[in-house]
Amino acid sequence: MMKLAIVLSVILTFGAFYSTGVTQTASYDTVSIHDLQYVPNPDSSDESLYRGDTVVVHCYVMHSPRELYVGSRWACYLSDGTQDPWSGFFVIQNDSAESNTLFGYVQEGDECYFTGWVDEYLNHFTQLVVLTDPVVPVSIISSGNTLPEPKVLTFADLESYDVAEQWENMLVKVENATITNREYSSNQAVMDDGTGTGYMDDYFLYFRAQFDNHLNPWPANGTRINLTGFTRDVNQPYLSINPRNDASIEILTNPPEISGVRRSPGVPSSTDQVNVSAAIVDNGSVASATLNYSVDWVAFQQVAMTVTNGDTFQATIPVQANNSYVRYFIQAEDDEGDRSQIPGDTATYVYSYIIRDSGLSIKDVQYTWGYSVDNSPFMGYVATLEGVVMTDTSDWVNNYYIQSKDSAWYGMWVYDPAHKAIKGDWISITGTVQENYNVTRMANITSFAVLTNGYGAFDPIQVTTGEITTGGANAEAYESVLIKVVNLTVTNPFPDAPGNYGEFTVDDGSGGVRVDDAFSAFDGNLDTTFHMGDTIEELIGEHYFSYSNYKILPRNNSDIVNHVVDIKGSGNEMNIPDKFTLSQNYPNPFNPTTTIKFSVPQTSTLRLAVYNLLGQQVKVLLDGVVQAGSQQVMWDGRNQAGNFMGSGIYFYRLEGSSVNVTKKMILMK
Repeated sequence: MMKLAIVLSVILTFGAFYSTGVTQTASYDTVSIHDLQYVPNPDSSDESLYRGDTVVVHCYVMHSPRELYVGSRWACYLSDGTQDPWSGFFVIQNDSAESNTLFGYVQEGDECYFTGWVDEYLNHFTQLVVLTDPVVPVSIISSGNTLPEPKVLTFADLESYDVAEQWENMLVKVENATITNREYSSNQAVMDDGTGTGYMDDYFLYFRAQFDNHLNPWPANGTRINLTGFTRDVNQPYLSINPRNDASIEILTNPPEISGVRRSPGVPSSTDQVNVSAAIVDNGSVASATLNYSVDWVAFQQVAMTVTNGDTFQATIPVQANNSYVRYFIQAEDDEGDRSQIPGDTATYVYSYIIRDSGLSIKDVQYTWGYSVDNSPFMGYVATLEGVVMTDTSDWVNNYYIQSKDSAWYGMWVYDPAHKAIKGDWISITGTVQENYNVTRMANITSFAVLTNGYGAFDPIQVTTGEITTGGANAEAYESVLIKVVNLTVTNPFPDAPGNYGEFTVDDGSGGVRVDDAFSAFDGNLDTTFHMGDTIEELIGEHYFSYSNYKILPRNNSDIVNHVVDIKGSGNEMNIPDKFTLSQNYPNPFNPTTTIKFSVPQTSTLRLAVYNLLGQQVKVLLDGVVQAGSQQVMWDGRNQAGNFMGSGIYFYRLEGSSVNVTKKMILMK
């Protein structure tokens, strides 16, 4: 399908636009929601065929633009008025301070025309980004329209892209689902309707606010519900369902609610009984509560829990020998026979601990014992760990990594603003084990001691990209361990295009893994250093996880060994141009990234920089020797200090001994 072309160009008058902010007029092709959402092979690519195009969308507003967790922006789900596949859509305005769009005035049931450009958030979530520079207001045609009923689906319809993509951004309903884990990662709850596994999430502020106040609004494990909500694709292998309010969750059964599970002591020794307690409440009465525990993988034993104070129930796990591994979970039943359990799905996660009289190792805290949910067995408890400082606070402010062996499972990220760690020192720290967005770390450090000055850091462990990438066999095992990969090719210089967050993808032939720029001395690909097809002999870094992807974090440029630029991939062409040229940036207007191409007839020393309307330099994109050929660089909308610039008109200038040319571009948010 051919992409749309702009029918009538946006006409901008330089001075009038900047000084008065007068709304400009523009005309673009009107495209149906079906055509914007439809992709022929969603299992291989779910990217809209209109990505990057500016279009007009006819739609019905499904809820108020103030209901979603999107920061200082407007956003809402849209519908074409049917329950058909590909009939849902999403619209967002990135700058809610721009009131002339009228987006803030739309209401549920309004029939509208929205104008914006088609984007893929996190490369999966199709959305329309409302134009704010120049402003094209929302056109409200009618109000109070009857909206489509939710589409009744099963979790099997939402489990994989090949079948789920057609239901993206739609209002759906799943019936008779049982909640199996109300405390899954990132505020999600896991459910099962007999056809497969589903996920309930907190994209609507009504529920997000409760989580922010440390209240879990999801019903208890074991509760059967009918769930209505809007689907969302956030770069997971499934679509989550996001209920709007309490009315979206129809309760079919009310089992006891178990919460606040704690053990004491949190880090037991071979002389300790372990008291396990939990708050258990019911809308009727709790008939029974049971602690189930297993030692060294034998069958679970049951111990009745007794009430100790109000709604608090408690039971004791007996003293166990040194090096014993103990697992446990809690079940409860009410006076109507409804049952609940926490953790809800013991095939993926149980509470556990290991007894080490000599003290815990980093592996004891990191190891997941084969469970797919990777929470630490000591999450939420105070522990003391030892290791050599692998990166210090000069590499990443307030953060450092420690490692006690050059082996999988023996690395730990430490967040510690209070102490100065020195690379190579063997240290002991006491702090709280946390899961920070699915990464195990130590924080709230109360004790810090250097045991051996200058012990020396471990060498990086060589691994393959395929084993430590997202879904890789050893991805979790090498979390927070210094690793290296060799004989690499850059297979995607901008995996978040059209955005650029400094990441790029490398592959040694076993599967691509992302490289990111958390460390102070490494800018990743913010300055477009790495191009498609470039080769790297060796890449070293800490293994990390963020935004649903495992990544490598190089500490500085020295961790990139023998980077060779691919001539073709870097934008150079075999045909050398006969003169200097500076092309118009694309896209333009843009948010937040744009590409600038230029041609160089002979090897030259050139400078390419961005300036604001006052002629002040904003960012130097290039300053040095450039080979002959066709070149390109990307600007990510940031200034030299790394801060995002505001909407407006900017200039980019290419300067050298034989060239001095300037062009105008527009950043819109």
